[in-house]
Amino acid sequence: MEAEKVNLVFLPCPGMGHLVSTVEMTQLLCSRSPRISITILNMCPIGGPSITSSISSYISSLPTSPNITFIDLPFPSDFHFDPTQKGETIISLYIQSHKPLIKQSIQNLNHPISAIIMDLFSTTLIDLADDLGVPAYVFFTSGASFLGLMLHLPSFDGTDFMDFMEDGLAVPTLPVKLDPLALPSPMLDRTNDAYKWYMYHGRRFKDLRGVIVNSFVELESYASNSLSEARAPPVFMVGPITDVNSRQKKHKCIEWLDRQPENSVVFLCFGSMGAVSTEQAMEIARALEGCGHRFLWVLRAHDKAEGFGFALEEDAEMEGLLPEGFVERTGEWGLVLNGWVPQKEILAHSATGGFVTHCGWNSILEGVWFEVPMMAWPMYAEQRFNAVEVSEVVRVAVGMELDYGGNGGVVKAEEVERGVRCLMEDGRVRERIGEMSGVSRRVGVDGGSSFDEVGKLVEDLCNCRKR
Repeated sequence: MEAEKVNLVFLPCPGMGHLVSTVEMTQLLCSRSPRISITILNMCPIGGPSITSSISSYISSLPTSPNITFIDLPFPSDFHFDPTQKGETIISLYIQSHKPLIKQSIQNLNHPISAIIMDLFSTTLIDLADDLGVPAYVFFTSGASFLGLMLHLPSFDGTDFMDFMEDGLAVPTLPVKLDPLALPSPMLDRTNDAYKWYMYHGRRFKDLRGVIVNSFVELESYASNSLSEARAPPVFMVGPITDVNSRQKKHKCIEWLDRQPENSVVFLCFGSMGAVSTEQAMEIARALEGCGHRFLWVLRAHDKAEGFGFALEEDAEMEGLLPEGFVERTGEWGLVLNGWVPQKEILAHSATGGFVTHCGWNSILEGVWFEVPMMAWPMYAEQRFNAVEVSEVVRVAVGMELDYGGNGGVVKAEEVERGVRCLMEDGRVRERIGEMSGVSRRVGVDGGSSFDEVGKLVEDLCNCRKR
């Protein structure tokens, strides 16, 4: 007799980074159990048309799977975008507005569902899972240390985190005291709705059946031990979940890297939403010219016409963003690009010797996997928190002196140059990331910690019952 199917519904946060991680997670689950069948309900991104087009292209490029189905949800008719609100408030309200659409889509499926797996900012949908009589999980696309902060947030409700400026903030999943300025910026203003939303999501985590974390025990051993001792939902550390084998048409930057010596190029990329001001671009350019290291720089400047999408259009003019004559002076040993680049292929290339990153969690995992030392330059969201962990705790990245308040947050050329020189010339971080990279490649195979965690997760999903 054929085993009963386990039908899961995934609800990723709208956006490319969350969607890609979700797809890779679903592929992993289906590869581990033939019983599992998954429906991904895809919400429209709030940003400009280029983001929507990129997501559509990505989904259409995926190999067909009989066990993974996509359903595009329409834009909620009663949702009105208020650009004056913080991003965390907007995305929380946006996802909440999808409740009727999600419920109807699930009821239209030709099979009962076993569980709903949602995103960090989707905990308002736990009530929907309750209404449907199924358990709810969160697929947490950041690290276990930040999960520990989220679980601990309710104990801080009403707190002014700036009161911890002198002594630092104790987070159970970090062995070091945290500067409050390393928290996501909305947490620093308790009068703002975004602060209240963070507290709300932290409280709702206790109502989950489990949390699936895109990390691995050896990378975040302190956080893992802390979570195992906490009174929290079960945590499954199943990472690194990243499509390290993806290949695209050969990009011109790969051809350029082919001509560079091994470990000689510093790669600067701040994610799909990591834009810099003209003043900051000038400082980075002066630093790169001053240190003399070969570089591949993905330069994106603020473009408010795209809403959340800050990237310049590919091949757009960069006049005015760089010092006069910079491109000509550095043309033999540097390359400046805008638009999309194949980050994984760049990190995998033998010429790439360092990675200046915004500390998005996916980028951190890719840097570790491909054994590329990192320089932590956080931009937004939980990236400041991630930067503390990877530079001070895990020690796979070089830290920077960042001014989040004064000088408009602009990092001067001298500090950028110091960081790049340390990244490319200090062998201690390179040695440490070499060790961690080897571990990251072993944890997902039979006998590895993440392989075992996926097995526990599959068993829980296949046997889950409403508590």
